[in-house]
Order: sequence, then C-alpha cells, then structure tokens
Amino acid sequence: MIQPGMREFQATGITVQRGEILVPRLIGVASHGVLSCGAAPLVAGSLQRRGAQEVRLAPVPKCDDPAGNGDAHLVLAICAQDDGRTVAIAAATAPQDKLAAAHARAAVAEWAAVTGSRTLLAAASPWCSGAAAAIEACREAAAAHTATGHTVWLLAPVLLPPETAAELASLGAVQVSSLADAQPGDVVVIPAHGASAEIRMEAAERGLTLIDATCPLVARAQDKAARLADRGQHIALISQPGAAATGPITSRAAGHVTVVETAAGAAALRAADSRPVSYMVQPGMPMESAAGLVSALRARYPAARDPLPGGACYAASDRAATARTVAAGSDLVLVLGSAQTADVRQLAAQAREAGAKVQQVAAVAEVTPAMLAGVTSVGLVESTSAPAVLGTEVIAALAGLGPLSVARRKVSTELAGTPA
Repeated sequence: MIQPGMREFQATGITVQRGEILVPRLIGVASHGVLSCGAAPLVAGSLQRRGAQEVRLAPVPKCDDPAGNGDAHLVLAICAQDDGRTVAIAAATAPQDKLAAAHARAAVAEWAAVTGSRTLLAAASPWCSGAAAAIEACREAAAAHTATGHTVWLLAPVLLPPETAAELASLGAVQVSSLADAQPGDVVVIPAHGASAEIRMEAAERGLTLIDATCPLVARAQDKAARLADRGQHIALISQPGAAATGPITSRAAGHVTVVETAAGAAALRAADSRPVSYMVQPGMPMESAAGLVSALRARYPAARDPLPGGACYAASDRAATARTVAAGSDLVLVLGSAQTADVRQLAAQAREAGAKVQQVAAVAEVTPAMLAGVTSVGLVESTSAPAVLGTEVIAALAGLGPLSVARRKVSTELAGTPA
C-alpha cells in the first residue's frame, strides 16, 4: 500500500519565474536519487483547471534541500510502491509567490490522495485491417507523389487518425468530394469505403491515376451487387444512416437496390413479384444492429437470402464486443477522443451498457483525481478521433500514481473456410 508523504522546502537548482508553475517530469532528490514523475501531465491539468496561467513541464535532475533560502519553493510527494520503486508528484513556484504556491500545494495533494495500485484493461486499436491498410495507402501515395508536382486527392470522407490527417495535409494531399479540380496525371486515392462507379469512370476518362484502397470486404460487396443486378435480382442493402460505403455499393447495381435503414423500411420494401430479393449487410455495420432489420425483411420476403454469408464484416461487432468486455472488467472506462464525435458517443454508450462508469477524455490533462477516487480497475477504449499517442500518454500518467498492471483485450471473429 502506498503511503504518500508530502513535504515543502526551498530548493536550489530550479529557476521559476513569478506567476509560473514548473511541474517536474523527473526530479533528483538527495535522499532518493532521480525519481520518475509520470503523473506530471495530470498535475499540470489540475493546475490549469485551478486557473494557473503558465504551467511548464520540465525535468529537474537535481534539487537540494538547504536550510536557508532557495531558488524555488518545491511541493513534493514521495510515493513508495509495492514493487520497491518510488515515484514522485511535485510542483515548483517562485519564492514568495503565495498564490502559485497555493495552487501547487493543492494540485500535488489531490493527486497524492489517489495514488495506489491499479489494473488497466486496454481495448485493441479502433482501426480494422481494411481501414489501416487504406490509411497506409494514403500515406504512401502522399509521400511518393506530391514531390512530382501532381496533386494527391483523397476522396472524402476519409477516416484518418488526427496526426495522419495533419501529416497528409503537410504533404499537400487534399480531401475532396469530387474530381472537379483534378488535372491529368494527378493521383486519386479511393478510401476504404470505396468509390462510386461514376467516380471511377470519370477518373479514367480524365487521365487520373487511381490508387484503390477499398476494403476487400467492401469491394466484394460491390462486385456481388453488380452480379445480382445482372441476374435481375432486387437487393435490399441493410445499412446505417449516412454510411459512406452505401453509395459505392448501390452505384454498382443502379435501379436494383433499396437501402434499408429501419424495420419500417424493410416492411415497406416493394419489389416486383417476379424479381427475386436478396439482402446484403453493409460492411462496417454491427451484425447485432442488422439482425432486427433482417428479421423484418424476411417477414416481408420469406425467400430473401444473403448471397454473402461467408463474407460478412464482423469488425464493428468485434469492436463493440471488445468495448463491452473491457467495461465489464473495469470500475471506470476512459473513452479517448473528441466528445463531439459519434464514435466516442457510441463507445461510451456501449461501455455504460456493461455497467461501468464512463469518462470521455480528449487529452491526458483532462483526467481528474475525482475520476480515479476509489477506482482500482480502469478500462481504456480509443475512438477513431483519438491521437495515436493518447493511449500511451494516459497509461504512462496513471503509472505515475502507483503500480499499474496493464493488459490488452480484443474480441476477434474468425471465419472458417473461404467465402465464394
């Protein structure tokens, strides 16, 4: 059990300006040597919430503990861990800066109060293999072609990690919804959800270079829709509102597809009695969400069948199951990413369904002591809007509060056999 002991002293070897608070990332203390301060970003976040205007994180390799006046006022909590290591929580202010010292004292004290051993259960990456491959294709295309003078166009919507989007923008890649500004020789990257038949034809006619990063399961659904239409069948495409893959699939079977997004829509489906009806679940849609729509459709057309039973996409279902499994084993689930995105809201809802407390976190500094009070098991679920480094930052910061046992969990569905 950790017994944090706080102390305050005047320290030399630290330079802090009046009105500034320095939060050490590591600190050298004569009696303990150099100590890690992994919780420094958490302390900085508390200081900012308290109204501190200037907060700086920096290493302090050495500080003395003289009897007289020093260069800075240091608040320090030493936390001995069960595994024999020691971590520190600290903040330094200018001498005689009473307001800053009060903020520093309060921030260090509140984090020292929630130190302790914890377990952390992290969900797998939010990016499925098809999306990850498309992201890499975008990166390679931008790196290889922007130097040639030709523009790289990414067909929107392109779902990218925030840092990848910034990287591609810095390389000159442009996200567009049409090819109106493309010039011969320019490069067009088709994202994981695919592109319509019209876009592909336009690109070919205008002499554009196509890089096709369509997810294999989406591509297979497009091809199957085209073949079914050629046979005169009507297709009910079971989909989610606004799904990006819907348009590219329906474009391959124009006039033969009805998009079904609700049970009422399935019940209202109309097809000529002489035309057989097939249904397809749009890749990327959780199979659990599709089940009710399939039942409603088959109540209307009992002979309707799925022509892709062996090629279903379980990525969304596996991801949802992973989030619920992580939540079931956690007192608190931190959902990483922007609270304004639908993905974060959906993950938070899935975690709550498993009975866990949920907090949405867009930056490590947003984690508060109140979130962790009484919490011994933490779940970590990343949304597609979370920077890739955020999970690592949160884990490192929590490890700065005491022993942290980290495990990773992923629910994965494996298909037996080879789909036709």
